[in-house]
Amino acid sequence: MKVAVLGTGGWGLTLGRVLFENGNKVSFWTHSQEEVDILNEFHEYKDKLPGVVFPKEFFYTTDMSLALDDADMILIVVPSQFMDSVSKQLGAITPANGKKPVVVCATKGILESTLQRMSEVILSNVSWLTPDRMVAFSGPSHAEEVSRRIYTAIVAACPSEESAQLVQSAMSCSYLRVYTSSDIVGVELCGSVKNVIAIASGVLYGINAGDNTRAALLTRGQAEMCRLGVALGADAHTFAGLAGMGDLIVTCLSPHSRNRFVGEQIGQGKTLDEILSHMKMIAEGVPTCRSTKALAEKVGVEMPIVNAVYETLFNGKAPEKSINELMQRELKSEVW
Repeated sequence: MKVAVLGTGGWGLTLGRVLFENGNKVSFWTHSQEEVDILNEFHEYKDKLPGVVFPKEFFYTTDMSLALDDADMILIVVPSQFMDSVSKQLGAITPANGKKPVVVCATKGILESTLQRMSEVILSNVSWLTPDRMVAFSGPSHAEEVSRRIYTAIVAACPSEESAQLVQSAMSCSYLRVYTSSDIVGVELCGSVKNVIAIASGVLYGINAGDNTRAALLTRGQAEMCRLGVALGADAHTFAGLAGMGDLIVTCLSPHSRNRFVGEQIGQGKTLDEILSHMKMIAEGVPTCRSTKALAEKVGVEMPIVNAVYETLFNGKAPEKSINELMQRELKSEVW
């Protein structure tokens, strides 16, 4: 099978290697000629995954048409804020020979300008793509670990079981176990909103909060994610699975988490602008916080933790004040 990967970040390169080692031919597209030159010369991206060497057979190009030529599967792994422009480029290229490639999105986020999930952005821009060929790929899966072949489980979600199983077969290997799901709405919302909760978790690390506090955050954060998901048509069970609680745990607690890092720095007194100016990689939870807050308001779902993160990130509210306000909210039943 021929696979085209759009994006040469750590996750895209790592998944490309999984596909290659499973016997597929893999090509990569990036907007940056500098990245093409670095990867062709060194077969390594030291700024993103130092010490991880990628196959010399990988083909890199800045010409999307060339990367997509005769592709059976297209894997999109670009930052969420670029998904609209990248998917428009994809939509302008009609697959040759009547092929209908499966499109897999491994990007997590909600587009701020439209409040669309990533699959919705892609489908709205790619006229030849149908929902039964659109798969979301999400779960607790840091590239830093998968690239070093550390055991990982993840979810491929699509309304079509056939397409989900195709991705499951293509991506599963000795260290990466892929499960299928039909709940693409829930899987995508889990992968997006957990990044916002992870920023809150980082704040707790930054102010030296205790384990009790983190446990409360994860469970109440999961409840907020689930409320939003159910309001948007997702299956509540998804939020207790790998894409939900699994990804929430790893993103909130792991030192690999860029979103936890942002929160930790906020908790230590740094400003958001100061933190982001020194980061080489993108913390998706920052833009997703704005879009999640707006989406929740649109559908009438209360998300107090998300609102607290928003106030701390963008309005400068002291973390301790946000936490105190959450603790002093009206008392109620755990399930509401």
